[in-house]
Amino acid sequence: MQINKKQLQEALEIVKPGLAGKELIEQSTSFAFMNGKVVTYNDEISISHPVEGLELEGAVLAENLYKFLSKIKKDEIELSVEDNEIILTSGKAKAGLTLQSEIKLPLDEELNEKGKWQKLPDDFIRDISFVMTAAGSNMSQPLLTCVHVNKNGYTEASDGYRLARHELATEMPTGTFLIPATSVVEVSKLKPPPTRIAEGKGWIHFRNPAGTIISCRLFGEDKYKNMTPFLEIKGTKLLLPDKLDEVLARAMVFSKRDHILEEEIVISIKKGILLMKAKADSGWFEEEVDMKDFTGDPIRFVITPYLLKGILSETRGCELVHNKIKFEGQGWVYISALKDPKEKK
Repeated sequence: MQINKKQLQEALEIVKPGLAGKELIEQSTSFAFMNGKVVTYNDEISISHPVEGLELEGAVLAENLYKFLSKIKKDEIELSVEDNEIILTSGKAKAGLTLQSEIKLPLDEELNEKGKWQKLPDDFIRDISFVMTAAGSNMSQPLLTCVHVNKNGYTEASDGYRLARHELATEMPTGTFLIPATSVVEVSKLKPPPTRIAEGKGWIHFRNPAGTIISCRLFGEDKYKNMTPFLEIKGTKLLLPDKLDEVLARAMVFSKRDHILEEEIVISIKKGILLMKAKADSGWFEEEVDMKDFTGDPIRFVITPYLLKGILSETRGCELVHNKIKFEGQGWVYISALKDPKEKK
């Protein structure tokens, strides 16, 4: 069969985040081909995407297939199956990859049970992406590594030091659920964004207009703490400097990490000066900005640059409340505990 190389590559790129780093589950480091789709599964998420013209059933180790396609220059590939191999032919080049005809991933057992596809609230992906950066990474407190999506129409996350909530455009068409923030990151990367959602047994499923489905394992049944009282605090109003977003753009060059949830910048304010710092393995950045109106005690806080960029696009206003700083806009709130200005980072 003839397969368009670019379309196949794009499909593999879309489902690649669903591959496991190590094969703790059989075939979790493989691309599984079934029913005209390519599928990956790593026990936390599973991603499937349709491939036009694909008539193949079985699993192939991901690494060699992915690398081989990247070295092919022709647009079309001839694909055939002989015995237990996929034969890929492009011009004079030919390669054979072992094909496991039996798909052993637990797709039927884990993902087959789905409710009806429902429409997601408008801007759901934007709103859940806003709060995910407030989630933690300490697995000794797994509840704080999750995003809480409430059926009443809001989503929130907290690591115990930071707290973010965003109201949704409408109530959720599903029940309330807890989803790991690391899974939300992968959901937020889908292009175009998901527009449909379906409930499963221990899983939640998202689908976009391109036919990509990402399924995410949910976190237990633990009830999320009522965060509303923490959001209603009031304090002294403070206005951040003009063009702070331009400073942030420079800082973000030096805040890049392998994972967006690990990225951070440090902001210190004292004696009429705001200092923004960022540090990466390859270098560091700092820049001072005049803030002459500030006459209070020194303050210092850490924030995800992606989140601060979103905040500054709407407001420069914030409030100081004892040992916390609070940002608030239309339908959203973000609160961070202040750190000791003397503490080194």
